[in-house]
Amino acid sequence: MDDMGKAILIGVRPDESWVKVEGMSVGTRDQLYLALRLATLQWRLSFSEPMPFIVDDILINFDDDRSGATLETFAELAERNQVILFTHHRRVVEIARSVNAGEKVCIHEI
Repeated sequence: MDDMGKAILIGVRPDESWVKVEGMSVGTRDQLYLALRLATLQWRLSFSEPMPFIVDDILINFDDDRSGATLETFAELAERNQVILFTHHRRVVEIARSVNAGEKVCIHEI
């Protein structure tokens, strides 16, 4: 809660200091919001039918390691739910091809 009693989202850094969302880098904010969306989707899947999870260039501010980890997470999610990722970044496509996800990853190029 902030000083006005309003609920706010706070991150905890490795040194255990707190940081408000507005104090985070753009990449960190993107990762945080994606994590919240994925958590909400996982929660919803526990009691409802799957619905497509569609994102557009969500990895634009992620480095290669984080992009790979995210794509692996998407591949795991694809076992229970349709995941559609749009991108125009060739590097994301290369990383997606390298994800060891068997038949769970399909790449369509236009």
